[in-house]
Amino acid sequence: MPSPFPGMDPYIEASGLWGDFHGGMLAAIRAELNQRLPEGYAATIELYVWTPEKKKARRRRKVGPDVYVRQEKRRPSSGAGTTAVAAPNTIVLPVVERRKRKSLKVMDIRTKQVITVIELLSPSNKEAGDDRKNYLDKRNEYLANRLNLVEIDLLRSGQRSPLGDPPPAIADYCVMVCREWEFPRASFWTFTIRDPLPEVPIPLTQELAETILPLRACVDRAYDEGRYSESLSYLEQLRPRLSKEDATWVRQLFAKRSGEKPS
Repeated sequence: MPSPFPGMDPYIEASGLWGDFHGGMLAAIRAELNQRLPEGYAATIELYVWTPEKKKARRRRKVGPDVYVRQEKRRPSSGAGTTAVAAPNTIVLPVVERRKRKSLKVMDIRTKQVITVIELLSPSNKEAGDDRKNYLDKRNEYLANRLNLVEIDLLRSGQRSPLGDPPPAIADYCVMVCREWEFPRASFWTFTIRDPLPEVPIPLTQELAETILPLRACVDRAYDEGRYSESLSYLEQLRPRLSKEDATWVRQLFAKRSGEKPS
């Protein structure tokens, strides 16, 4: 059963199920793209793991050990036992937090080169802190390395990504498509909870036609596979709150479909 909204369902954001929805959307986007991309290209989900840095700390870099122990093929035991060496003290190391973020990348299968990055924003990408800083650093790397970047923001709350100066007016949601050959210009869509979701062009190279991503089909798949028609409560107050006009529109929408009247 699809969402009652013609476009993005704002109750998913308000429900606390965004992590589940994010995973479902990435899988749906990958499936749609891999049915539509030209031969020689494939969409893959990438898991990026990182450690938040403390303030004033240097950027972390990949390092290797000074000495490591490698497991060799075991030989028959001689029967001689070993005794553990007791340490004079015990210490407790600081907890190292590891965080994960998933994104989609379109690869040239032959060269293994990343052509396009697709980012579906999460709440932590839009809240002040390490997660947002890390995301914006990666975003800057994509743009500096002249990768095609598609940024999809289906969250009403939080701080938007940098979108120029002055930034464009945004209704509820937005999508940015930055083609590497047009940088620093980028195409931009903004839409409300009342609007249908746009079909998003996914750029590859200047010579190839763009692949069209139907966002609505992706949302419908994530909604159905997450069984959100059963788990979402459409009687709860939305956060952020709707404008008076939008709240009236939502009440009318539910009255037409099922008689429910969310507050």
